[in-house]
Amino acid sequence: MAIRTVLLHASTDSGFNDRLSFAVAFARQFGASVTAIYTLYPTGVPRVGRALSIYVNELVREAKEKEAPLKAQFDEALKAASVSGAWETIEGDVASALRDAVTFADVTVVSETRYGTVDDELAATLPEHLALASNGPVIVVPTGKPVPARIGRIVVAWKPSREAGHAVRFALPVLAGADAVEVLTIAEGSEKAAASGARLTAYLASHGVNATHKHLSEVNAAAAIVAEVDAFGANLLVLGAYSRSRLAELVLGGVTASLLDNPPVPLLIAH
Repeated sequence: MAIRTVLLHASTDSGFNDRLSFAVAFARQFGASVTAIYTLYPTGVPRVGRALSIYVNELVREAKEKEAPLKAQFDEALKAASVSGAWETIEGDVASALRDAVTFADVTVVSETRYGTVDDELAATLPEHLALASNGPVIVVPTGKPVPARIGRIVVAWKPSREAGHAVRFALPVLAGADAVEVLTIAEGSEKAAASGARLTAYLASHGVNATHKHLSEVNAAAAIVAEVDAFGANLLVLGAYSRSRLAELVLGGVTASLLDNPPVPLLIAH
């Protein structure tokens, strides 16, 4: 399956410039169009009570005022890259709007944001929410880090899990277009990952993917993945999101939570 539609979260948070640049470059590389979703209603605010109604109306008014310059920036970025696209304004809140739209897009681009504005706080919830609640792949773009002009080198953080399998299948068109792909497995107390990684490398080769396999025995998987991404010179990391329960990751820590908190490069994730 080819990449034809890139869905972009449009908002005035601090990550917008980076994810817009990424989405446009990604769409240009794969011959896709970009659809931006801009929402007016604030996430997480109930629609009850007069005081809340007044507050919400004020937030909606502000959202409408912010839209024009953001859309102009979007249109200019598409024009400069000769990429087609569309801007959609939705009355609903961003989480539900994007979740509904993911079904009809090949990939959805959101941001990792860690700053202090209200827009940043709202945007920060999206990567995890969409990865867990939607049926498509999500690319999480780091805020304030270099945006790759082209996806050429990719690391696949592989383990024999349903979630990792979904991520790889969603990523196949991207992997096939890369110059080099490394399947990275980490022992974590079991050698099953190594054999599975070798099988995945062969499977990818059958799809025309230029892939190699590397197996590590490090205990700290998240740190090992980050180090290997840097050593390989990757500009995209593919991984399954939350192969154990979210509660377990909250209590014990985990690879997904660590990488979402501070992505070394854009992450393509799926659950």
